[in-house]
Amino acid sequence: MRVVRILILTTDAGSGHRSAAQAIEAALLHHYRHHVQITIANPLHEPSSPSLLRHAEAFYLSTIQHAPERYDRAHALTDAAAYAALLRGAMRLAIGDALHRLLVRHAPDVVISVYPLFTALVADAYRNTRGRPGLVTVVTDLGHVHHAWFSPVDDLCIVPNAQVRTRALSCGLNPQQVQIVGIPVHPRFAAQRANPEMVRHDLGWRTDLVTVLISGGGAGVGPLAKLAIAADEACQNLQVVVIAGRNSELAATLRARDWKRPAHVYGFVPLADMMYAADIIATKAGGLSVSEALAVGRPLLIYGAAPGQEAGNLEYVVRRGAAQYTPDSEHFVAALQRWIERPEARQAAAAAARAAGRPLAAFEIADMVWDLAMSRAAAPRLSPRLSLSEWLSSWR
Repeated sequence: MRVVRILILTTDAGSGHRSAAQAIEAALLHHYRHHVQITIANPLHEPSSPSLLRHAEAFYLSTIQHAPERYDRAHALTDAAAYAALLRGAMRLAIGDALHRLLVRHAPDVVISVYPLFTALVADAYRNTRGRPGLVTVVTDLGHVHHAWFSPVDDLCIVPNAQVRTRALSCGLNPQQVQIVGIPVHPRFAAQRANPEMVRHDLGWRTDLVTVLISGGGAGVGPLAKLAIAADEACQNLQVVVIAGRNSELAATLRARDWKRPAHVYGFVPLADMMYAADIIATKAGGLSVSEALAVGRPLLIYGAAPGQEAGNLEYVVRRGAAQYTPDSEHFVAALQRWIERPEARQAAAAAARAAGRPLAAFEIADMVWDLAMSRAAAPRLSPRLSLSEWLSSWR
């Protein structure tokens, strides 16, 4: 049987889209191993794409950090069918050639996009030919999802919840296209582990203190230092863990501090074990960051939400009782102290997080992608596989 070729399209405007792509890749490799050939590509980084688009990714991060109201206006203004069509036309002009080269180079059987518009552009590239690849869009936000995510050409549109499914149907997709699965998180987040105290011990953390993990994503952006220092100054019986990501200046500043409480500062590191070992996770409301915390069943303190899609993520988890919104250090410390002093409230929020989490979403998506490829090739399903527990143990 020939190898099934799968092309996953992403961007690097924030780390979440690529994390989702890598999660799907890992799940596909677990279930189908040497029967799949997977490529993750960012069309904006192809040599024939305008360099302006590569700068646009950095501009996006700067805008949501320093001028969020501008992004909010742009998000709201373009969130309609007519503007989505204009965006599609602009993207076709900008990256049509680069995308065509990617498709010729990889000749995929299925194209998965974890970013809006890409599958529509792939369909455009095959408009005058036969045998276009299967098309799958995986939506990576929990609420307030932009119209541009939803393309009628998709074979599958995979969404995280009923709210986003309703949005997809209102944007013209039919019910058979839209499947509720969840946001894909890496298999590491589904791995079985020892109890949290054992994991903390292995990490060199104190096992007798409430532990808050403060993360700013891969870029280490946000008021991480301010929040960590405020917690250190105000809270008793607390251990602070800060993930500075690629922000080496932030990491150096925090490591030089004379902490009152036990504190651990990390750079860009795998987060699954650390999230599992923490009692509370503080993060901004990125779709992947939130979904990873839910996957390990940890309550959230959300310190920031970019307008548009992240505001929807925040609303989703707060409404389910899995998170509190703490927009400044005063609210952050107050919420943290409540959860330290009232463990039953913290445990209730953790239970809500577990109920909302979808740690196996990537595996479900992998199977749907495989079934799509097989239906187009009229080929039988493969077996046997490695057991899930055997494979997940390798991600420990």
